[in-house]
Amino acid sequence: MKRAAILCLALLIVPRAASAAATSIACSYPKDQELTFDVPKKPGVLPSIEFDYPSKVTLFSFRDGNLLLVAMDAEESTRVRVVISAQRDKAKGLYIGQIVTDAGGNQLMLDNGPVTCRMKD
Repeated sequence: MKRAAILCLALLIVPRAASAAATSIACSYPKDQELTFDVPKKPGVLPSIEFDYPSKVTLFSFRDGNLLLVAMDAEESTRVRVVISAQRDKAKGLYIGQIVTDAGGNQLMLDNGPVTCRMKD
């Protein structure tokens, strides 16, 4: 019984430890664009990003083989600027998923497509 509890605990800790090892994430998406951001050291802390328009990350999760980032416009807080949702591909060592961006000024200019994110040390 004790051995099973230790095994379960180890299985829960190992995926998080792999995520915690990365210091930054670089996500490539269509039109040869890339979004790079630092992985916060503490849970609950939001990373900052550099996007075409000033944006503030409002939701970030990087655990259990999933990556989720949502960033809103810094001035117009109801306007979504970036959404990344990706899942870890163990065979390739990458996070693969979808990205939605709004690179429009006064008008919406939504783009969506595939995203590939890699962890950097």
